[in-house]
Amino acid sequence: MEEETNRQERWMQTTNELLGAVRKETCQPYSIPVVPDELRKSNETAYMPKVVSIGPIYKGKKELLPMEEIKWRCLTSLLSRTFGQDTIATCLDTVIKSDAAVRASYVDEIALDRYELATTMVFDGCFLLELIICDSKLDSEIPIPFNVISPGKEVKEMEYVISDLMLPDNQIPIFILEKLFEKVLGSSNQMREFIQNLALPLFGYSGKLMVKSTSHFLDVAYSYLEMGWMGETEVNLSSVATETNLQEKHLSRCATRLKAAGITIQSLQNDDNINFKLTTHFNKSKGILKIPRLIITQTTEVKWRSFIAWEHQKNKLKTRSFLVADRLSICTFSALLFRDLICCSGDVQLLKDRRVIEDHTNTSNRDLVAFFHSMASGADHGIIDQQLTTMFNALNAFPTNNYLTKIYILPRHYFSKISDWCYSFYQYLKTGYIFSAYFLSFLTFVQTCYTIIAYHFPK
Repeated sequence: MEEETNRQERWMQTTNELLGAVRKETCQPYSIPVVPDELRKSNETAYMPKVVSIGPIYKGKKELLPMEEIKWRCLTSLLSRTFGQDTIATCLDTVIKSDAAVRASYVDEIALDRYELATTMVFDGCFLLELIICDSKLDSEIPIPFNVISPGKEVKEMEYVISDLMLPDNQIPIFILEKLFEKVLGSSNQMREFIQNLALPLFGYSGKLMVKSTSHFLDVAYSYLEMGWMGETEVNLSSVATETNLQEKHLSRCATRLKAAGITIQSLQNDDNINFKLTTHFNKSKGILKIPRLIITQTTEVKWRSFIAWEHQKNKLKTRSFLVADRLSICTFSALLFRDLICCSGDVQLLKDRRVIEDHTNTSNRDLVAFFHSMASGADHGIIDQQLTTMFNALNAFPTNNYLTKIYILPRHYFSKISDWCYSFYQYLKTGYIFSAYFLSFLTFVQTCYTIIAYHFPK
């Protein structure tokens, strides 16, 4: 009976704590998502951390253990800034009291007990705080004693670490960072905004984030991109039908066919070379399609997929749905746009020539075709704003200006498609030959074994 009473009191305590956190917007339930199966099946490994785990989902993975020692050094550096080695117990006690709010932040159920979960939150939270503090103005205001260099500076140079910090389910709630910051370094006005702006340079973003409340680091990075989309969706599409039932959900013309129709493709560039910061524009009267330049590096796929997964999660939760940018889903739209623009290696080369695509990985054009088609696999067309689907409709309906140009361009395009198909068929046959060779070798081995056995053990 006493045990039941204690259990009920415990339940009331955690429930009241969770309700209070939600009411104050400290905690946003189910804000740390699970990647939908439709997106994950196209590339399972793209959504898994390569170097560092953050939070409980990937805790203990063998391939991520080497980073744990660096986390400890970052934790030690953070505590040494205020000689607060004893504050670790206070941090742990504070986070344990927020156990219900932490668990509510994750879509997946957390298998760790409350002490293991609190330890993970404190350990990883302090690691993230040291990352965003080192090399910031706060680094000089609260320096590490004896002029010791923070290990976080070396970590920030590792591109794969930064991309791991943007994975959808490799996150911890940002309110944990607020609590840890307050216990270790002291309170600050508008704490969340302060932490958000400290985190922006970690992802290569400059400026300040105007959004007052984010859920985690992926939300911080995505919200920064959202600011660039406000008021940028004006599209010159006069006399284009906008009824939903007339909207095309995909582009029926690839880049070469758009060129043959008389549409000029141009690159939109910005000074800081940040992908997805700008939006695509189509001017129907001038026949000009302006596409933001896409810079492809080793971590572009991971970041792009993370943003797409977050857009699907935001659409599912319907949070902040009154914002224009929240309905755009620009990263998903970009994946669908590039998939439809590219049907062969010739389209990739055309977009490279127009500086729409800038590849820093030396990937072949044929492999880039597969890359772009994979990026859009499983993406939900329904989360795309109607204004963007109107753009698809306008591009599909754009009349051909010069049939002589079309006759000159399209045969080369079809030759490129046939060439790609022949190359794929050759690779398929080559794979088949290798399999046949292995199979024949296996049969030869079996026959040899049988001959030896028959020789030594005759009937």
